[in-house]
Amino acid sequence: MVSARELVISWGDTPHYWVWSYRPDSRFSEVADLRFVYWHDMRGRIDTRLLSKRTKYVVYLVFKVAGGSYGLENANAFVRFIDCESNDEAEERASVVSISVQPGENRHKRRVDGWLEIEMGNFFNDAGEDGDVEARLMETRRIFTKGGLIVQGMEFRPE
Repeated sequence: MVSARELVISWGDTPHYWVWSYRPDSRFSEVADLRFVYWHDMRGRIDTRLLSKRTKYVVYLVFKVAGGSYGLENANAFVRFIDCESNDEAEERASVVSISVQPGENRHKRRVDGWLEIEMGNFFNDAGEDGDVEARLMETRRIFTKGGLIVQGMEFRPE
């Protein structure tokens, strides 16, 4: 898993938008706590040489939603090999995910550790020589306020 602190989060170092806090139920010393933004963009990377060869991986956002969360209904998610595909190409095939926990929204799963996860995409690590693979979650088109998302990290897990 790539911790929230290792993610590239737009405005992640601006306390007005994101706060870094300790949660005893997290496997990391800090989580990212979204206070307020109009749009969000977060990216996690891992070197394919660190992963098992000839293995299909699925990437998950591992998160919680605070009470009173808002604006988290839709975001675009995609996974790409950085050296093989541009951001624009990957964005064209992005899937829409919901990180909201409103009634009737069952797109996420509860993990045994109590956190939630939602699938961001998948990839096949052939020989482990494709450089970095990046997972990205973004909502930059609908400029509405968003808040209440708590991010532990992104998990790159064999299928």
